[in-house]
Amino acid sequence: MARPVLAKPIQYRVEAALAYGLYGLFRVLPVAAASAIGGHLAQLFGPLSRAHQTAQRNLTRALPELSSKQRREILSDVWNNLGRVVAEYATLSRLWQGDGKGRVEVQGLEHITALAEAGKPALFFAAHLANWEVAALTAGWTTKLPALVYRAPNNPLIEALLQNARGKATAALIPKGAPGARAIMRVLKTGGFVEMAVDQKMNTGLPVPFFGREAMTGDAVARLALRYNCALVPLHCERLEGCRFRVTFEPPWYPQSSADPDADVKAVLLRINQTIEGWIRARPGQWLWLHNRWPRDEN
Repeated sequence: MARPVLAKPIQYRVEAALAYGLYGLFRVLPVAAASAIGGHLAQLFGPLSRAHQTAQRNLTRALPELSSKQRREILSDVWNNLGRVVAEYATLSRLWQGDGKGRVEVQGLEHITALAEAGKPALFFAAHLANWEVAALTAGWTTKLPALVYRAPNNPLIEALLQNARGKATAALIPKGAPGARAIMRVLKTGGFVEMAVDQKMNTGLPVPFFGREAMTGDAVARLALRYNCALVPLHCERLEGCRFRVTFEPPWYPQSSADPDADVKAVLLRINQTIEGWIRARPGQWLWLHNRWPRDEN
């Protein structure tokens, strides 16, 4: 069912006007300048938001060994990174060419090249690290156009802006939900690639350990991989400095089936969570600690 575009007409229009205005400003700036300005603005105003309290709580619970100073530094980096990501939407088309040439270093490209040449389906799983849009688009920039699973923004007036920013580096944009699941199955049946970020809280799914705490984890990626016997490719992005990135396609692996399908799904999800946890521990200031990944009321 179509989303009601004017359900919150004033709020949506104000948000859209601000988004389009900032997009236009950042689009005319050099890549590095746009990224730096976005990061600085978020560092200034982000800590004043309610999301900052969520991030403090998450970081304290997940990494209790850190000192207060270390947590403050990490959260400052988190806001800087998020502000840069927002500004970099306007420059995505230039990161791989033009004045952005050389800003994206790619490792492990041979893994997806082999899958593409063999015509084998693959599910790429990623996290909201560094600039996750750069990670999502790199496969399309380098080898085979993937289908990208995304969460539509709450404000439908902004959706067209985000889709335009992503350009033509994807074969399709698939919204999360039941219709999206059917689209994913069609792609996998034809040997295509599907990319999805799997690090955020899901109201459905399974409780799976993440930083030593149970976290509701969407199980679609595991069930699809098991059903279609397709490769799982860990995909992550690191911000090296400013507006420069390293995108890594790690070696693909295949889920193991047994007589206990539920146990198989949980085993896949546990391995995925452990992989993402490793990425975050390596660069904690580049993960999106701002959402409620764990229950708010747990000790």
